[in-house]
Amino acid sequence: MHRPSLALNGLRRLASGRRRTYVTDADIASARSYCLKQLDYDATLIHRFVPPTVRDAYAALRSLNLELVRLPELVSKPIIGAMRVKFWQESIDATLAGRPPREPICVLLYEALREMEQRTGSTATKQSIKFWISRLLKTRQNHMENRPFPTLETLEDYAENTYSTMMYATLAFMPLRSTHLDHLASHTGKASGIVAVLRGIPFLASPAQPVKTPSGAEAPSTREPCILLPLDVMAEAGVKEEDVFRRGPHAPGLEDAVFKVATRAHGHLLTAKSMFARLKQGQDAGHEFEHGGEADHVHGDDGDGDVQAGLRQSFGIFLEAVPAGLHLESLERANFNPYSVRNGRWKLPWRMWRALIVKTIGAVILNKGGVIRGISNWGVFTLPKPISANQMRYAHGHHFVIRYDSSVKVHEEVREILRTEPRMLRSAHVKLGDNKLETLAKFGPPNWMSGPGQL
Repeated sequence: MHRPSLALNGLRRLASGRRRTYVTDADIASARSYCLKQLDYDATLIHRFVPPTVRDAYAALRSLNLELVRLPELVSKPIIGAMRVKFWQESIDATLAGRPPREPICVLLYEALREMEQRTGSTATKQSIKFWISRLLKTRQNHMENRPFPTLETLEDYAENTYSTMMYATLAFMPLRSTHLDHLASHTGKASGIVAVLRGIPFLASPAQPVKTPSGAEAPSTREPCILLPLDVMAEAGVKEEDVFRRGPHAPGLEDAVFKVATRAHGHLLTAKSMFARLKQGQDAGHEFEHGGEADHVHGDDGDGDVQAGLRQSFGIFLEAVPAGLHLESLERANFNPYSVRNGRWKLPWRMWRALIVKTIGAVILNKGGVIRGISNWGVFTLPKPISANQMRYAHGHHFVIRYDSSVKVHEEVREILRTEPRMLRSAHVKLGDNKLETLAKFGPPNWMSGPGQL
């Protein structure tokens, strides 16, 4: 009587037992293409600056975070979102166990793990990576309903458990296990997480837009307007949720509340910059790591040489601070009205380039006794003719000028760095002293930057 059922179950087990478990190069290429398309503008730019060995890990982690962020928009009930988070947790566990499901994010994450094991010959950091990703999943699940944060401190905890955690996981993929680097990532991630909440105010507080179904039809969204500013800050500034929903940028006290939250993010950025400068000079961080005694943050003593080498290797990861700082500057120009922030993200590529230039070329010049007189940004222009570089063809380029004083030996070293830099298409060098740069420059004399505030 039950034989057909037993036979059917046996066939199912046989089919599942013979399921393909290996990952092909085509699977990896397809997964990489999918994840790169999912990245937002900021992450797409930063992806080009992170170390090549962790670019797949960075793309997979960022894509996973965006999948989790979009869940409240796609599900009608929190329980459905919790089921989706459970699916991701099981998929990540299977990926770390060497059995990645046919999910692009898991396939790319598996490739990043495999490459790390081949490069280091060790799986010591795999447990740490699992811990950080699990914490990201749990935090996103706890905030599935988009409820306001009770206090400013809980907003900081949210940023620590999401954006800082993604940076911890990326460092573990390198692998770099340093308490000082984790400390720096903590402040950078907190600033990025707080800025992400400020960016989302105009979108989340506005009426939800219809959701497009796979068939192309529009279905009403189940999301209710919300505002995620801390309740204690809103109470202090006299902000009411209903006023924000109805009046938007004209809600009383909104600018004051945004100012206080933005000030906390700016404080974390200043702390991160100060820490980076101190660690680069071989000094201590200047203050204790708030999360130093927590799980997976205890790595033993770090020598100054190891920390400085780690800063050089992981510099691209800490460029997360650049878009956060740029948005805070735009917010300040808008008098801390989140609805009036102008899109200044076209400056972001130059800001990242400038940070990279000061870190690499600037360090060479200054360490060898040279002096940097200024850095000027000319912007993006069409090239006289297309240039082929790194198996790609370019018709436009971002032009910039650096003025410095150095010896001939240092100048040759700078030329070599620019020649081997994969993101540099072409460089020209002009000796100053007879105003040749002003006469030969096609776009007129450069407007030199001066002063540490502009550099």
